[in-house]
Amino acid sequence: MSLGKQAKTLNKKQIDQLLWYVSILRHAQRNEIVVLLSVRAGLRAKEIAGLKWAMLTDAGGEIGDSIRLTDIASKGRSGRIIPINIQLRLKLADLLEKERQHHRFDLTKSHVVRTERSDKTSPQAIVNMFA
Repeated sequence: MSLGKQAKTLNKKQIDQLLWYVSILRHAQRNEIVVLLSVRAGLRAKEIAGLKWAMLTDAGGEIGDSIRLTDIASKGRSGRIIPINIQLRLKLADLLEKERQHHRFDLTKSHVVRTERSDKTSPQAIVNMFA
């Protein structure tokens, strides 16, 4: 049985180079979080695009210890609980503080990754970013 399409794995140097590169782009904060969600939390493009703040925050509205990925955001019925890496947690807390100042922000409904023109992004846009 073949493995099919396997995701490329990056070493520490490649991850550091990727994080540096996205940090000089136009939407650096958002792009760094997309990279960290992929490499530190192991999320797929569909899961990153479907991730909402409610899946990341605790009852007090702060970034929790884990991502509670629902079936709606995941592939099929693969919803799961994923611990949040400390580097990712700090970046998410910074973005959450910035997003709270956005006039249409709603902790229960807002997506973590959004674009200039939309309140959410598509999985294909996430894939294209990595290409």
